[in-house]
Amino acid sequence: MNYELIKNKIINLINLGIDKNEMIRVDKKPQELIHEFDFTISKEGKTEEEMSSMIDQIIHNSVNTNHTFFMNQMYGKQHLIGVYGDILTTLLNTSMYTYEVAPIMTLIEKECIAKLSKTIWKTSGDGVFTPGGSISNMMGLMLARNAKLAHIKKEGLTNAPKFSIFLSDQAHYSFLKSAIFMGFGSDSIVKIASNEIGQMDTPSLVKAIEIEKQKNRIPLLLIGVAGTTFSGVFDELDALAMIAKENQMWYHVDAVYGGSMLFSTQEKYKFKGIEKADSVSWNLHKMMGIPLICASFLTKEKGLLNDAFAVDADYLFHDTEDDYNLGQKSLQCGRRVDALKLWLAWKHDGELGFENRIDKLIKIANSFAEKIKSNQNFELLCQPDSPIVTFRIIDTDMDNLEGNIINKMVRDQLFKEGEIIFNYAEFKGKIYLRCVISDPEIQENDINKIISKIQETLNFLKEQVEASFISLNV
Repeated sequence: MNYELIKNKIINLINLGIDKNEMIRVDKKPQELIHEFDFTISKEGKTEEEMSSMIDQIIHNSVNTNHTFFMNQMYGKQHLIGVYGDILTTLLNTSMYTYEVAPIMTLIEKECIAKLSKTIWKTSGDGVFTPGGSISNMMGLMLARNAKLAHIKKEGLTNAPKFSIFLSDQAHYSFLKSAIFMGFGSDSIVKIASNEIGQMDTPSLVKAIEIEKQKNRIPLLLIGVAGTTFSGVFDELDALAMIAKENQMWYHVDAVYGGSMLFSTQEKYKFKGIEKADSVSWNLHKMMGIPLICASFLTKEKGLLNDAFAVDADYLFHDTEDDYNLGQKSLQCGRRVDALKLWLAWKHDGELGFENRIDKLIKIANSFAEKIKSNQNFELLCQPDSPIVTFRIIDTDMDNLEGNIINKMVRDQLFKEGEIIFNYAEFKGKIYLRCVISDPEIQENDINKIISKIQETLNFLKEQVEASFISLNV
């Protein structure tokens, strides 16, 4: 069987993309999908025609994250050359643990890591691609532990002193998960209050460090964020670097979202202090549109990853230098090639093309923010630091609780309809709407459509509420 029907369907999907006239998502509960779609694995196989029909159903019932109006997560519109690179990666089907089975892929990954680290530190550091930002952040915790308490690698945590990890209350939850997973305990995490736009409050940090020292806990790690998940703002990275140095802490910067803004000459000033970081996590599948997953963990100093992760495995690692056996730098053994799709996109666009993509996204976000600021029905949290626009619906007739309810109702209604999708979050007692801009080709009329749709939905819901109130009083 040559599967021409299925092959042509996939080729058409690559050539045309998912039909942009369709909704981004269809609103179905789990039980509805279970009822409509046959998820079971039967004893007998299926025909090509049946498989083709199932593929159509899968596409129809998936979220079209490549759509212009998909603004729900911190990724979206894909880079087409990156898509081709991902397909090529699948067809070549190798693993990144040794040079023997991935010679050219090893050199491609090393070049990408060198280029990324030079973007941060001006000199080539070290690094490896990972399964995602959460694992990158966990590796940062591990290197911080090794730097301060080297004996733990051999002896374990049994007789280890207590230590503390400092991060903003807006930092990603992966740090808490990592602390629990690695046996540090949730008590090791010290969350520092953020200011009115979500940046870590440095005076509160200084006080917290002193309190932890008084508890006889060792300040181990300070985490700065370049692009928070809520509003995309940047911590004051340079100020944090000084505090980390004064207290002899490892300094890790979570640039999972914001890192790609380093490609832009006009945005680099926001990263002042990142060059003082010991390690950085940076995901290229976010702003750059490289297909999931394309995540990197980078270190300023060479050799730390090998010291942390290299082990004896004679069946796998032979005579080639460890520097070319990337499995000795990684938490994983088998690892998919994630560098090829980035490298191909980068080769195609060049440095100027990558910079242009970032500048476009920032320009769109600023334009969106200006329209929000000029509209009396909305309140902008802050001028965007990155391509995330965070705002809320306001009404003089509503108190804060009512405002929170109506903001969530508007978002939930739009999510249900499936034409425009964005997320929401609570910050300092208020519900905010949160639009992540991932398509560099968004036009002004697209922004106008988003704002108009929010206003239309707000008016519709108000009418519904008023009608319900009237009916209850008849």
